Amino acid sequence: MPERQAAPPLMAAAPTDHPEGTPSGPDHAPVARLAADPRGRPDRIASLVGMCLGAIGGTLYSTVLIQKIQGPLHAWPGDLIAVAAGLGLGCVLGYVLGPNLTVRPYFWAEDQLTTLPLSELVGLLVGVIVALGIAALVALIAAGLPYGLGWVVAVLVAVVLVPLGLSVGRRRRRDLSRLGLPMTGGGPPLARVVVDTSAVIDGRLLDLARAGFCLYELAIPQFVLRELQAVADSGDPIRRARGRRGIAMLEELRSLPGLQLSFPEVDYPSMPEVDSRLVRLAREQGASILTVDFNLDRVAQIAGIPVLNLNQLATALRPAMVAGERVEVDVVKEGREQDQGVGYLEDGTMLVVEGGRQRVGQRVLVTVRSVIQTASGRMVFAQVDDEGADIAGQRRPRRRGRAEGTPTP
Repeated sequence: MPERQAAPPLMAAAPTDHPEGTPSGPDHAPVARLAADPRGRPDRIASLVGMCLGAIGGTLYSTVLIQKIQGPLHAWPGDLIAVAAGLGLGCVLGYVLGPNLTVRPYFWAEDQLTTLPLSELVGLLVGVIVALGIAALVALIAAGLPYGLGWVVAVLVAVVLVPLGLSVGRRRRRDLSRLGLPMTGGGPPLARVVVDTSAVIDGRLLDLARAGFCLYELAIPQFVLRELQAVADSGDPIRRARGRRGIAMLEELRSLPGLQLSFPEVDYPSMPEVDSRLVRLAREQGASILTVDFNLDRVAQIAGIPVLNLNQLATALRPAMVAGERVEVDVVKEGREQDQGVGYLEDGTMLVVEGGRQRVGQRVLVTVRSVIQTASGRMVFAQVDDEGADIAGQRRPRRRGRAEGTPTP
């Protein structure tokens, strides 16, 4: 059997490598805007503002410290050292805490709210409102307590009841739908699936969605879109055609009614590999990964991430093929061994044709000799039928791909 470096032979329409970068130029301005981190500028501004405020606060604190403490700080070297230490410490703390206390919590809350199903969001809001209402009633009842103890009790009640209201509201969202509140449905929310670039390019995902079997919320991150754009702008005509087909498939997916499709803007600049970003995003959001990449499948399973592989689904739904069956196939290229040709069935399965080297570019009638099933896919070996008869109703290949090599049985 051959070595399998990237993807199984079944993945005829999926790229097995990720592009090195995103092309630039006037024609790729949208891609450049996507590639830039939209949160980098606010993060830097918050760091600079925090550093300035920290410098002011550190200087003022050191001045007060000098006035309060008697001793060696009264000498001018001591004053200078105290002010410099306060200034430096304030700058460092302000630079670190500035974005962590302002923009980063805001972006985190934005990500959570944009990815949260409407039913859960309504349940959470109702739980918080009820908890705050109870805390307000407690504040009115305990307003007569001395020394402001009524407000203290109300705050403690709110601290206890708000998390409880969040939990209960999220779990009882189905009951809230009976009150006429706007919900997306009475059933549980759809499971989220992070889609890989190879699955976007593969046309079977669109077929599943059209047939109504895509019962998931599909999340396609922005870094996957950038990679898809890079594939569509590749110099290789085959990769370019695959990338453009993936973009066209996304447009059709967005137009399908009832399909939940989201494009999270999260990114991990410290991770250069797209596969690593997908695994981290799936782990953070408790999602699965949809792919046809065999290597990504194995890496995600090692990391404990559930994987939905379209190749495994195609294998499970594929009709059985037995030795002696006759089928028509287009011989698209020469095989590795002498007198071998290579074709593909309509589901992308590689078919090695003995005696097909001289028939490249022709449709021939072959007889199946053996079928080999591996962990990465299925491979069929066949012999050219000398009769060459055209049998109506046989499988006619619609999709052709490329493979690294063709083994011998």
